[in-house]
Amino acid sequence: MIVLSKKRIIATISMVFVALFAFVIQRAEINKTVETVSLPVTNKVIVIDAGHGVPDEGAQSSSRNNRS
Repeated sequence: MIVLSKKRIIATISMVFVALFAFVIQRAEINKTVETVSLPVTNKVIVIDAGHGVPDEGAQSSSRNNRS
């Protein structure tokens, strides 16, 4: 026997609403696009340094001015 109380009905409707809301949010994120700009990089060197922090702080240039 299923007992339907006001609390259970409200809880069930709330769970369905939250599930639908999450589904709508997820679908909205899939269709999101970002425009990018492409710049020429001919004869240029691109260096990417992760800079992990202490103790591996990443690379430093030998011609770097030490300013305090």
